[in-house]
Amino acid sequence: MAEFHNITVTNDGMKLIALASAMQKPLVFDRMDIGDSRPADASKVASLTAVVNKRIEATISDIRVVTNADVSEARYRILGKYSNSSVTTGFKLSEVGVIAHVESNYYQDAGWNGYAGENLLFGYFYADDGKEDWLPSKDTLMDDLQMGAYFTVSNATNIAVYINEEDNVSRSDFNAHLTDKNAHSDVIGCTSTSDGDRGFVPQPKKGMQDNYYLGADGTWKQVKQRSVKDIIDIIYPVGFVIATTGDQNPNQLWPGTTWKRTLQGRVPIGAGDYWENGKKFSYSVGDTGGEAEHKLTEREMAKITPKIASSTMTVSRVSQIHGVVTNYSSTNQYKDVPKDGWSGTVISGEETGGGTKDHGMEVRNVLETLSPSIAIASIGGDERHENRPPFQGVCYWVRTQ
Repeated sequence: MAEFHNITVTNDGMKLIALASAMQKPLVFDRMDIGDSRPADASKVASLTAVVNKRIEATISDIRVVTNADVSEARYRILGKYSNSSVTTGFKLSEVGVIAHVESNYYQDAGWNGYAGENLLFGYFYADDGKEDWLPSKDTLMDDLQMGAYFTVSNATNIAVYINEEDNVSRSDFNAHLTDKNAHSDVIGCTSTSDGDRGFVPQPKKGMQDNYYLGADGTWKQVKQRSVKDIIDIIYPVGFVIATTGDQNPNQLWPGTTWKRTLQGRVPIGAGDYWENGKKFSYSVGDTGGEAEHKLTEREMAKITPKIASSTMTVSRVSQIHGVVTNYSSTNQYKDVPKDGWSGTVISGEETGGGTKDHGMEVRNVLETLSPSIAIASIGGDERHENRPPFQGVCYWVRTQ
């Protein structure tokens, strides 16, 4: 925010005060001149006759007396309204001059000392470098702004202060305007072939305090009251499906509508065509399918190759047989053997009597053929498997009428 020095009443301003007092004529404030400069010599502000570099003007919007105990002097507050509507290039708002004149119908009397009613620089105030305010160009939309200043007029009891009403209205006229019911015309509504025109809101009639609105055609219209059923008819027409997570029953919630439970134990699927792994799946509205549990068929089972092709196989092995023999003759023939057809080689023995070996130990190798039987057992419980994804139960309702 800008910081301005106090207003200085110029030499011309003092002249206007003196003329207004001497000639008993009103001192009239016309406007404010706003610029982007400041005086080169601050000690000579009183001698200025205009702002250093004028950029725009402000209209005087208000002036009033600030209570002062000294009746011989009055402290005034003056307000000027301005905007950037004519500013092509933004600038630093740094100086303000208050323009005024003394009002009279005749300036020929000697007391005027050559003054002919011209507007003069009554007062001047400015801001130092770095303490100005920035006013952007008209490309930046903004509301009207106000500039204010306080100044003192001596011999106030002999001076009347007014605002130039050529560009302003008096407070009394403005207040009268506010209370005038016919000051502005009502809005003109549009039609199918023509635009409307701006204006005041037309007068509402007695009894229209509730449930009425102003239509674009410029007339008051009554709001159509809708029942709960009317609203549900709009939101959930027949055929719509809703889901609830509790025991809410739409037949009870919305009387006049009819709903029934649907999709019990089923998962909805979007109708249309769907492709996966190069295969097309098509669904139509009303189609059903799938199952909660499924028993695999042979075609659906994974393909495996058993490692055992036969239940019987031949195995060859070498075994050692040990036996005890008796009555071993010199011709290496066994006399007594524990098994028919058993023959072999004596590996140890003892002689008894006349040199005859009557017992001994034999070890021999035998090739045998075995035919074991192998049984392949079945596995699995032959039961159906869980076929559902993770789920959470809800209640589906379809509106039937």
